[in-house]
Amino acid sequence: MSPAYAVAAIAVVTVVTVLIGSRGLRRSRTTSDFYVASRTVSATWNASAISGEYLSAASFLGVAGLVMAFGVDMLWYPVGYTTGYLILLLLVAAPLRRSGAYTLPDFAEARLGSLTVRRMSGVLVVVVGWLYLVPQLRGAALALHVITGAPAWLGALIIVVVIVASVSVGGMRSITAVQAFQYCVKITAITVPLLFIGFAWSGRGAPPVTAHAAPVFDVPTTVRFDTAARITVRAPVTVAAHGVLDGRRADADVPLAAGRHTV
Repeated sequence: MSPAYAVAAIAVVTVVTVLIGSRGLRRSRTTSDFYVASRTVSATWNASAISGEYLSAASFLGVAGLVMAFGVDMLWYPVGYTTGYLILLLLVAAPLRRSGAYTLPDFAEARLGSLTVRRMSGVLVVVVGWLYLVPQLRGAALALHVITGAPAWLGALIIVVVIVASVSVGGMRSITAVQAFQYCVKITAITVPLLFIGFAWSGRGAPPVTAHAAPVFDVPTTVRFDTAARITVRAPVTVAAHGVLDGRRADADVPLAAGRHTV
């Protein structure tokens, strides 16, 4: 993607996000408005917001990267945290709503009557939130840097400013609307390429699972093979080999002739 198009797309999404978030300013007047949107969020709206949150950098970029790096076995990761998320909704979200509490520390103190437990819960919420937030900011920073060439810190800064502004002015009503909007953006970003891939394969039978584009490395790159593989070298090249190459142990610079090799 051209950097100009990328910057324009990011600017549009950012502006729309801020505008949607600012709508909650007029509606956020009480504690209930701020924390739980007065409990008036519809099931469809709430489901879209949860889906928008779920399709985060971890799902959108992290799982794809894990599968690319380590193979399809990594698909157990999204299966695992999807199951955990459903358990969380069943065992925590539903009782929390019935209790009338706004936060997990509120709920813990109400059920157990202990200020110490409330404080411990607050610390755990902050720690878990921080561990979740840091990868999100890192993903935003890397994505913006790769697409536009902007400094890596700029993506994280944009995310922080937009989200803090949305939460501050409108509370949960604003952030729910923003998450629902982001769900529409993300699901479109997934669906459109999928449709074009389907169109490209239409009329050709099954997709060519054995067809791979030959990688070209413009800079020194480390490639690791955890299982035996056959590779085709298009042009002579010298590699720093550490392992088994063509049936012999190698631990030095080795010239590879054009042709097939076993690594």
